[in-house]
Amino acid sequence: MENQWSRGRGGRGRGRGRGVSPHGTANQRLQLQQQNTPSGGASKQIDVSSQQRFNDAAAKHQASLQKFVDAGGAVVDSSSEEDLEDEVIIEKVLQKYSERNLADGDSRDSLQRTQQFLAETFQSGAVICLICIETIRRADAVWNCKGCYCMLHMQCVQKWVQQGAYRADSALSVELFPLKEINWHCPKCRNEYTPSDSPTKYLCFCGKVPDPAFDPWMVPHSCGQTCGKALKPECGHECLLLCHPGPCPPCPQTVQVACHCGKSPIVSRRCGAKEWSCGKVCGSLLECAHHRCTAPCHGGTCPACPRQSEQQCLCGKNRMIRPCAFPQWQCEEPCRKPLSCGNHLCEKCCHTGACGACPRSGQRSCPCGKTKVDVPCTEDVQPCGDTCDRLLSCSIHTCTQRCHTGPCGKCRESVEKQCRCGTRTKAVQCGSEYVCETKCTRMRDCHKHQCKRKCCEGNCSSCEQLCGKTLTCRNHKCSSRCHPGLCYPCPLTVDVHCTCGATKVTVPCGRQTATKPPRCLLPCRS
Repeated sequence: MENQWSRGRGGRGRGRGRGVSPHGTANQRLQLQQQNTPSGGASKQIDVSSQQRFNDAAAKHQASLQKFVDAGGAVVDSSSEEDLEDEVIIEKVLQKYSERNLADGDSRDSLQRTQQFLAETFQSGAVICLICIETIRRADAVWNCKGCYCMLHMQCVQKWVQQGAYRADSALSVELFPLKEINWHCPKCRNEYTPSDSPTKYLCFCGKVPDPAFDPWMVPHSCGQTCGKALKPECGHECLLLCHPGPCPPCPQTVQVACHCGKSPIVSRRCGAKEWSCGKVCGSLLECAHHRCTAPCHGGTCPACPRQSEQQCLCGKNRMIRPCAFPQWQCEEPCRKPLSCGNHLCEKCCHTGACGACPRSGQRSCPCGKTKVDVPCTEDVQPCGDTCDRLLSCSIHTCTQRCHTGPCGKCRESVEKQCRCGTRTKAVQCGSEYVCETKCTRMRDCHKHQCKRKCCEGNCSSCEQLCGKTLTCRNHKCSSRCHPGLCYPCPLTVDVHCTCGATKVTVPCGRQTATKPPRCLLPCRS
């Protein structure tokens, strides 16, 4: 007869075999439930009660949804985030561009960046708002940066602009410091925008249609119309793609253009890359008017001439070898060309053009400047005899002499002046400085000797006496200027010899008495 615990464990002993666990597998639990489930009307009653609970829950959800719709709420269809026919839609957007007669590989390279933006727009969860760090859904109102073409939530951008303007507010007075327009920047590329550029409407990528509705057969956030933006670089043509995110591709139109130098025949090229080089030597005449450009076919102006040549100065008196790129140079000699009066020579330094009229021609003033007379350039203007009245060097009084040539001299007016140290006052001439005889009693920087300078204004000079203190070596004295603190160690050295004098060591001065003679390895000489 089997033990009770053996039958309960499936006959495998004390749980060491592969018996059924206390909880059992899913099939075993299902069989056990079927064995314990009452049959007949009881099972049907349980099924009816479960179905009734499910119907009640579904009715409640439907009522809540209808109540939300009636209140004006927007319901986003879950199908808008499902996978769309992105390949078909992208091919439709790029159809007009691909139909142009382009060289092999040009279309694929030109559209690579635009296709990348299109692919990210279709991929669910690929576009993230950098402000709120949340996924941008296909039915959300968005704003696109003109610099980096990043996509952000409309509400996030508006809040970004408002918070930036609020933080930049100043607490200063508006009357003294009027408010200025505070620009805001893209959170990704820092592209600058004015306050008038703050977004107020949700527009499609091309900016033609406000609040574009989501269409599963069009690019999200687009209107489906032709973009029509002016292409860059500006060539006069417009973008042929349908309303799309990201930058517009280069112009696909074909034009007949020649190379930069014009030596090669005209070829048909795409308008977005119409400038091309044939690789031949440019050969254009350089600015020096002596040599030609040796660079390969290029756009813009030719580089500066790298050669050197003999060139004359501006006045034409001297010549020297200089780079052709800088043909104009000025010597240091005066011009010395005869002036129009025929009596004087030009005193200007080396220059170009006419020397001008004689500086002594026409009306000239007397030395004091009060009288103007018209005399020949060979004659000097005589003093007028009136008082000079020119301002003197003191910048207070005027000259009292009669009109004269040359400087006016010092001011001789008697004024009350204070000395430099500020202790005494005295009436002296205005052009002279008053210095008293009081000696300064301040200590110099050595903190040992007084200044002793007469009428010192406070900026006492450094002590000029020698220190003279005995150094630590006890053999010499300090030769530096008088100074505060300890003196520097003695800079001299002393040689200490062995008994025979053949071996020596060098020690600082003052340590020779405490230093033992060096050990000598040579044979004794005595």
